[in-house]
Amino acid sequence: MIKLYTASRGAVLTALLAAASTLARAQTVTPIGTIQTSGALATAGTYTVEGIVTAVYPGLSPAGFYVQNETAGADGDPATSDALYVVQTAPTVAAGTRVRVTGAVQEMPTTPSFNQAVLTSPTVTVLAAGQNLPPFTLLNNATFAIADAEAFEGMLVQFSAPVTVSDVATLKSRGELNISTQGLVYQPTQYVDPNDDPATGTSSTGTTNVPAVNAYQAANVQKSLLLDDGLAALNPSPTPYLDAATGTVRVGSTIASLRGILGYGSSKWRVQPLPGAAPVVTTVRPPVPTFSPLSVKLASFNVLNYFNGDGAGGGFPTSRGALTLADFNRQRAKIITAIAQMNADVVGLIEIENDGTGPNSAIQDLVNGLNQALGAGTYAIVNDGVLRQPNNTDLIHCAIIYKPAAVTPYGNVLLASVTGVFERPPVAQLFITTRTAARDTFALVVNHLKSKASGSGANADQGDGQGASNLRRKQQATALVQFINGTVLPAGTRYVVSVGDYNANYEEDPMDILRAVGFVLGSPASSASYVFSGLSGSLDHAVLTPNLLGYAAVEKWHINAAEPEFLEYDVAGAATDVSSPFRSSDHDPVLIGLNFGGVVTAAARPAAGVQMEAFPNPAAAGFTLRITGLAATEPLTLDVVSVLGQRVLALHGPAAGLPAETAQRTASLAPGAYLLHLRGAGFSQTLRVVKQ
Repeated sequence: MIKLYTASRGAVLTALLAAASTLARAQTVTPIGTIQTSGALATAGTYTVEGIVTAVYPGLSPAGFYVQNETAGADGDPATSDALYVVQTAPTVAAGTRVRVTGAVQEMPTTPSFNQAVLTSPTVTVLAAGQNLPPFTLLNNATFAIADAEAFEGMLVQFSAPVTVSDVATLKSRGELNISTQGLVYQPTQYVDPNDDPATGTSSTGTTNVPAVNAYQAANVQKSLLLDDGLAALNPSPTPYLDAATGTVRVGSTIASLRGILGYGSSKWRVQPLPGAAPVVTTVRPPVPTFSPLSVKLASFNVLNYFNGDGAGGGFPTSRGALTLADFNRQRAKIITAIAQMNADVVGLIEIENDGTGPNSAIQDLVNGLNQALGAGTYAIVNDGVLRQPNNTDLIHCAIIYKPAAVTPYGNVLLASVTGVFERPPVAQLFITTRTAARDTFALVVNHLKSKASGSGANADQGDGQGASNLRRKQQATALVQFINGTVLPAGTRYVVSVGDYNANYEEDPMDILRAVGFVLGSPASSASYVFSGLSGSLDHAVLTPNLLGYAAVEKWHINAAEPEFLEYDVAGAATDVSSPFRSSDHDPVLIGLNFGGVVTAAARPAAGVQMEAFPNPAAAGFTLRITGLAATEPLTLDVVSVLGQRVLALHGPAAGLPAETAQRTASLAPGAYLLHLRGAGFSQTLRVVKQ
């Protein structure tokens, strides 16, 4: 009995001591950093904290406010956060209020924490109003990583440089923008070759460089987070962050000096904007690219499953395209607007209904609309099959339209005849230029390789960054080379431009198969055309025969991939802007200017004793520039211009520093011929450089 009594009394004393300790801790003001710790989780328990209310969010779930220690009340450890989220229904405090808060701290996956450190069941005492907010913690864009975000959880933060919008997929539904601290976020295989290091190699087998692909994606994650809208509501109205003039926000839009609170929710680090101080998003839509001088302009355009029903107003919903006639008319208007503004002499079409070229066909409907808008006879169809394109097993096909006033078809349409390789075989047509005195022939080939969406067995996703059906696309790329070399070139031309949706990013195997035989990709890796899962990449390419180097320029018109899907005809419905080309499809069109007249250089006016020499390094490097006869501090301007008149770089700096900047900035330029215009006080000089 005595032993039992003693044990019971000991347990009671232990419990009483623990309760007293908890009560003492609850009544003692604890620096928030001590609670947050330098680890991943805050220390659970009952605490009293004092700090400044930095922002109040009655519309979040759960509702509440953030409180942050002033410098004097913090723990002084930069590895611990000085802020907490206080969960409170219908909070009545205001930003700038100094408060004392007692409550239970927790950080767990379930409500109300959702893996953010929160203080629940709060007792709030107002100590003073109208206080200055704690200083914003400056986050260096170049060094900030998501792995380090715990140290700033709940705190006021500001980024040192502009952040870039990397995805707009959940803007309308959740009021969120994906943002990046270091520019656009690219598909890893846009820059990293799964089997070549350096990426300039042309191997199309092996996985030796897959760790670098995975490392690139890991780095993507570390520089990516969300800009939220401070609300938990779905489909917030109005949609935040839209440009007032255009009603859009784009991938690539920027936000200078982004400020807010670094919070966490739904498995994402996110910046909550300060109430009443929404960040200003700078959004600019690009004009249509121009080329000068020019022999002929080509374009490639994915027309987003252009199906016109039965061609007589019925037949809706279609198997892949518009569900209603009204929707189709909206889609049609936007596609026609885009093609009309591109004003290309020859257009390769992708994802147009495979129903032939008859009077009720989709392609005839499109040409009818273009000619109604631009004038009778402006465009004509390359006839690739009256009822259906031969050897095509899909509901969509590749097709070509052209301007009879600018080019004349040479010979019949050419179709890849190999069976069992393509779902949608390449289609090609030779043309004779008629606009200029110096006439020549060229061929346009239009492709649509197998998508990444599905594949089994050897065509399953191999985990190398190239998605499903990579083997199938490699087989198709090999067959495309055979088609060009065995059918298209022998038909009577030296020049081939092969365009379309290759469903392969810049450094993936199908593109290396084309490079390995000497073909050249006309635009650099930085020129994306499609956004998938928040990653920008180039599925659409213009591939050139090498003899077009110096005579071709390639530009992507970024009207679609960067724009929100909610502007698309089938989502926007009656609100669709049918007069705008923007978000007329999900892929960006590719424009190509050809100049068969040769290279024209500007007259040089070098100052006495001033000399500039320029020559290319290997393809992976930039131009070497040597300038003599000038003082090291002499201010200079260097314009790098394509031979078709497009300025691709404008550099400014002293004579001593300009060569190094030129070498760095020209390293990513695509192969081709360029004009370098150097200008200074009283002189100018022009040189031509060809990058192989």
